[in-house]
Amino acid sequence: MLQKIAADKKKAAIIALCLLAVFCLVLSEWTDNSKQKETAPQTQSEDYAEQLEEKLSALLSSVEGAGKTRVLITLRAGEETVFARDDRYDAEEARTQSEQTYVTLRDGSRDTGLPLKTLSPQILGVAIVCEGADVPQVRQAVTQTVTAALGIGASHVSVVKGNIS
Repeated sequence: MLQKIAADKKKAAIIALCLLAVFCLVLSEWTDNSKQKETAPQTQSEDYAEQLEEKLSALLSSVEGAGKTRVLITLRAGEETVFARDDRYDAEEARTQSEQTYVTLRDGSRDTGLPLKTLSPQILGVAIVCEGADVPQVRQAVTQTVTAALGIGASHVSVVKGNIS
């Protein structure tokens, strides 16, 4: 069969062009996906965690004996917005009824909720690698600094020794 196709140069050229087209399609899909992964925008939560990590790493590097540090912060959830509500309570003879509705603002042709406040993501845990973590006093000082700075319990903080380049 290959000999027949090779003998007919028109068929061979058409098959070669089809194979080349399929190869180009596969290659373009592969390169498009890799570009999307590289340029994927960070979420607000990732930005928040990254900023905290940088600040905390700089702070911990100044703890006596800690040396160079690397910090990883994990978050429980993303940023949360609390919207204003109108709560009404009506007391009748034997029962109490309540009605809750959200306060909305008209923005052109659509209604939007009235944001009261935005809550930062909750910190789940902190992992710290530092050069001086083999000394118990340094490990304790680092743990106390993190718990005080972030308002989390010591059980959510891990401090280990490591070589940081």
